[in-house]
Amino acid sequence: MVAMLKLERCEICQGRGRIQGIFHRMECAGCNGGGFVTPDGKPLEYPVLVQQLRLRLARSGNERRMMHAALEKAGLWPLSGPGDDYVGRSNRRGVGGGNMTGD
Repeated sequence: MVAMLKLERCEICQGRGRIQGIFHRMECAGCNGGGFVTPDGKPLEYPVLVQQLRLRLARSGNERRMMHAALEKAGLWPLSGPGDDYVGRSNRRGVGGGNMTGD
């Protein structure tokens, strides 16, 4: 099993993985295009970078599912509001057909 490493945001590209050159955008050399570096500022090699990003993506997906389940349990999901009246309705008169403009 691969352990999640402590990573920091790349200061050169501000974590975006790309920098603006004179004529075009290019991959950041400070982080190998990943947006993350080790705490001592060294870029990760591509296989390690892919593993670490995959681990973080899986963790965020798990956190999202747990939050979604907690909202459902609390009765706060699905969200509802005034816009629900307009979802699923069809406008048989076409674009602007149900709206009087007063012209």
